[in-house]
Amino acid sequence: MISFAWLAGHRFQTLVRNDYSWTFSFSDGVILGATCLWRLLESGRIRVTSEDDGHQFGLPAPIAAAAEVNARISGASLASVALREGTLDLEIRFDTGHVLQLVPDSSGYEAWDLHHADSRFIAVGGGDLAVYKEAPKGA
Repeated sequence: MISFAWLAGHRFQTLVRNDYSWTFSFSDGVILGATCLWRLLESGRIRVTSEDDGHQFGLPAPIAAAAEVNARISGASLASVALREGTLDLEIRFDTGHVLQLVPDSSGYEAWDLHHADSRFIAVGGGDLAVYKEAPKGA
């Protein structure tokens, strides 16, 4: 199984919602795209999820999931990353104690896509991980 230990120390910068996906940006050009369910845990409890976005739940205003995540972990440093073999659940722990979990929720669609520099990792349908590395320039 692939190790994402190299992500430790990267800082969370921002979360942006696109039409049907989410983009998590980290320092040094690390980008994590998600088309699956994600959730942010705080003190071991669910604080906000991708499914909460736009729902009011009896609150004064609808939940803005990206704004909620950005306010809670902006600048937080990644402490560890765990990948569950078979399902490709991705768990990112931050130095603040927050945990970001991505949970693939389809057997056919791509769930998340992580890329940095010349490497790209895609959680494809059924729990397979596609790994791409570009050839060095000038090779």
